Amino acid sequence: MIRLCCFLAICTALAACSSPPRGKPAGRAEDPTTTTRSERGSAQISIQALTEASDQVAQQLSADLNVIPELNQGYRTTVVFGDINNKTGIVPTTDFEAFRANTRAKLMQSRSLLVKVRWVESRARVEQIAAREQSPGADNSLPPLNPAYTFFLNGDMYRVDRNDGRANYYTMTYNLTNMASGEIVWNSSPYEIKQVR
Repeated sequence: MIRLCCFLAICTALAACSSPPRGKPAGRAEDPTTTTRSERGSAQISIQALTEASDQVAQQLSADLNVIPELNQGYRTTVVFGDINNKTGIVPTTDFEAFRANTRAKLMQSRSLLVKVRWVESRARVEQIAAREQSPGADNSLPPLNPAYTFFLNGDMYRVDRNDGRANYYTMTYNLTNMASGEIVWNSSPYEIKQVR
């Protein structure tokens, strides 16, 4: 009996040694769109709302690209990220830029859209990378864009707050603006959300 008890104690000790130690859970949400307790207490727009707005814009632009006359004239248009007009007062512009980049990533998954549209990184960023990677004295300038066929994807973000920031109404829209004329040729439906904390 004593041998059996010793054997079981040794097996238990060995089993405990073989399993890795476990720390406290970090509290990380499995789904990035899950709203956490700390987010519910924030007046800033939720991650879930930014994700939904990004999906909505990607779906609308994907559906509308075939019917926008300015983008269906037999040439491949160029779309460049334009301005983010952030009038929220509390949400960093980088939050909106991140989700606008998600919109581009979703649209670039469609081969049929890439036949019609080419997405171009900002000239300053490309020239900076080229200057860093090429030999000194190399010509880093990019060929000019044709303004008639180039459009900027701009965003307008607004917040209306009530009750000392306890109730916040957000609206976000995107538009395609022609580089040559400044004409807005496409506008997304507004994404609107009211958040109460």
